[in-house]
Amino acid sequence: MASVLQLISSLTVGGSERLLINFAASCTPGAGVPQVFVVINDCVHPDLEAELAGAGHPVYFLRRAPGNRNPRIILTLLNIIRRHDIRAIHAHDSGAKHFAMLSKLYRPMSVGTTIHNTGIVQSWDRVKLRLHQRFVDWNIAISAAVERECQAVSLKRLFKVHNGIPLHPFRTIDRARAFTAPLRLVNVARIYPKQKGQDILIKALAICVAEGLDVRCNFVGSPPEGDSATVGSLKALAIAEGVADRIRFVFGRTDVREPLGEADIFVLPSRFEGFGLVLLEAMAAGLPVIASDVDGPAELLVDGSNGIKFAVGSERDLARKIMALAARPDLAARLAAIGREFVTEFDIAHMRDQYFGIYAQMMKVS
Repeated sequence: MASVLQLISSLTVGGSERLLINFAASCTPGAGVPQVFVVINDCVHPDLEAELAGAGHPVYFLRRAPGNRNPRIILTLLNIIRRHDIRAIHAHDSGAKHFAMLSKLYRPMSVGTTIHNTGIVQSWDRVKLRLHQRFVDWNIAISAAVERECQAVSLKRLFKVHNGIPLHPFRTIDRARAFTAPLRLVNVARIYPKQKGQDILIKALAICVAEGLDVRCNFVGSPPEGDSATVGSLKALAIAEGVADRIRFVFGRTDVREPLGEADIFVLPSRFEGFGLVLLEAMAAGLPVIASDVDGPAELLVDGSNGIKFAVGSERDLARKIMALAARPDLAARLAAIGREFVTEFDIAHMRDQYFGIYAQMMKVS
């Protein structure tokens, strides 16, 4: 039976990886278009591997060492494509897209990809753009901000599909504690300040403390593969700002429900952000959220209604918003309630059904 191949480079702790696993769990085996999952590289978190393998679909881990050009990998992938009669490949990152384009040289298929962040298509040179336009048949933009960038370079067959989350696991979080001293902030993101802005939050924390607020912050996430310096530089910043005893790094968490359940406020201080999946998770968990007024988060948040926005890159504005919310537990409760209602529009089932509609359309075209 004609199937769709979900292709991703690695399965480490990250937004696109979690999205893929949640999508797999939302697809009932034997119902709808059959889904096959392939992870190319050997960068695989064991907990995520078990989750994906347990979703009930055919799953293959090729265990390629990143950068290895052994043709055995593409031959193995082509065998999987033939075995499952793959008619469409959905690539979830640039590495996976390259393998999908190579596969298309050997077998006619519909190839598509998700553009997961702003700035991606703008970073392509002329050769990369032409290759993409030649071999990629359809594109998914995760937000209006990403969609505009794709339109600017004339990507064909462009669909805007917001990311989704499974709501039920977050609805079961116990939110018994709320706004008792010390105030507890949480940030869930890859430890990558250039985009995610953890340094901004550390500086804002220091301002809050200087103003007399008793506050702590957990940073939940991991640095990019092979990055051994960033966490050290953030810890050094915390020491310099006098808040080293008020922050904690939590690495390698594949389930963020517990750290969300322990917090009072969720903060996303990104400098750029294509969507902001963790904002949805925080809202589903019943947390009031504060995020930078940029790209995807700005599309999700109505300031003062389902969340609070602050000026991008401004630790002082972020500190003001944290202190204002700390002084208004009633406002925090109202934001959390509206956010929890708002996030019902982003159930993973809605995203899955949109994906299935795209697959059916593109398989028919191919």
